[in-house]
Amino acid sequence: MSGKFDTAAEPTISDAQKLVATSDRLDSKTAAEAVGAAYGKNAAAIIDKRPNTSAAYLSDFQIVGADDKAASIAVLASKPLPAKLEAAVDKIDRAANRGMNNFGTDESALWDAIAPLNEKEFELVNERYAQKYGNDYGWFGKRWDVRSELIDELGKTDLARFDRMIADKRRNDVPEEFRASGESLLKEGSELTVGEMNRVKLADGRDYDVYVPRNADSRSPVIVAMGGAGLGDMKGVMATESGLPIEAERTGTIVVFANPKPRVLDGSYGKESSTWNVPGRKNMPAQIDSSYDDRDYLDDVLSDISKKTTAADKVGLIGFSDGARFAEVYAADRPERVAGIVAMSGTWMKGDKAPVKPVPIMIVHGDKDEILPYRGGAGDTSEEVLIPTNLESSQPPLQALVWSEVGGGDARIVERSTEGNVERRVYNAGTNSVTEYMIKGADHGVHDYKNNGDRLWQWILGQPDLQQDMVTKGTGFLKQYIVRDLRG
Repeated sequence: MSGKFDTAAEPTISDAQKLVATSDRLDSKTAAEAVGAAYGKNAAAIIDKRPNTSAAYLSDFQIVGADDKAASIAVLASKPLPAKLEAAVDKIDRAANRGMNNFGTDESALWDAIAPLNEKEFELVNERYAQKYGNDYGWFGKRWDVRSELIDELGKTDLARFDRMIADKRRNDVPEEFRASGESLLKEGSELTVGEMNRVKLADGRDYDVYVPRNADSRSPVIVAMGGAGLGDMKGVMATESGLPIEAERTGTIVVFANPKPRVLDGSYGKESSTWNVPGRKNMPAQIDSSYDDRDYLDDVLSDISKKTTAADKVGLIGFSDGARFAEVYAADRPERVAGIVAMSGTWMKGDKAPVKPVPIMIVHGDKDEILPYRGGAGDTSEEVLIPTNLESSQPPLQALVWSEVGGGDARIVERSTEGNVERRVYNAGTNSVTEYMIKGADHGVHDYKNNGDRLWQWILGQPDLQQDMVTKGTGFLKQYIVRDLRG
């Protein structure tokens, strides 16, 4: 569809414009009507057409009379954007210049304002920021956009982290033949919103969070993430600390965040803790609650997500700390449901029942971890925990051993390489696949540059090494085992 746009005419900001701007899928006729209603008779847009669908985005408009994409974006951003994008513009300014306690830079809020935006949205927000706030901060007419603000406010390490995140918005790792809209993965009756975090309540009152990406893979890979133990309600922490929603958009993967049930443990002075509970297994806390089993909870989560989306037959599991331990236990006891595991700062308990079927695993650990030290047992940090634990049985090296032996291997290291401060080890695992990344100098953490969130939680969980990309590596590791090849 093409036509002419009179840049001198004042566009009407209408519901139709918002419909187009919010990236809703439209057929060509509806798109034409919406654009016409939004911008008047002289409106024109080139709509990006893909197989079986026409998707209209505000930033896909090529304004006649504007010579290039940048000029078109400048015209579009000169008008009020959809509410979500206008809010992002203002959040970026507040976080950068009037951060915590109305002073300085709130890096976490700045990240949270930019990270959820896709490439097209970021282009518009970036231009709108330059138009709305650039004159306040730029000297002598110099263009001042979001990156100018980042350079001004951030140190070298954080600037590199933000630059990588923004660059990732331009990446699409979904093979072209499998690219689809997130809406196409939703089953009829699903109330999930694409591109946003959805909290879903189960029949028994438990819940989980799910993110369905706008840039989806038609093979419907699903990754389930499980966070570590902590005081109080830990809902939302893994989503923030891992950066998995960013990976979801890049790889087209549905990401589910399973939530442990808070409970009062002996020695906690009546305060609730969120820990994974599996009767019959050696959990990290010594105290078991026989009234529920988190394996049953995760069964319910997988059943529910398969009713709402066209989920692949098997899912990938990615866990941190106590969540990594639970991911391995669940995979050992439900191997028919799990395509692969990523265990970050996790462990295996000595004397616990070994897996009976191979499941590929990627193990990540820091050699300075003092919560679950690689040498085994409790560390300097975890020894200070007052609640009774089973950490005397913790042996992280057993992860590679048990998953190698179940595949018929002997866990000998058959390949070793080093990049920076990361040593990669591949084990002889027979029919299984066992790879381990040891991060030299790193403590207990997720170990990914996308890691974000409250600085107190980062201290509690172990300050991450923001130079690594273990979530990116882990997502790629899992996806290769999840996806169904639909070509043959």
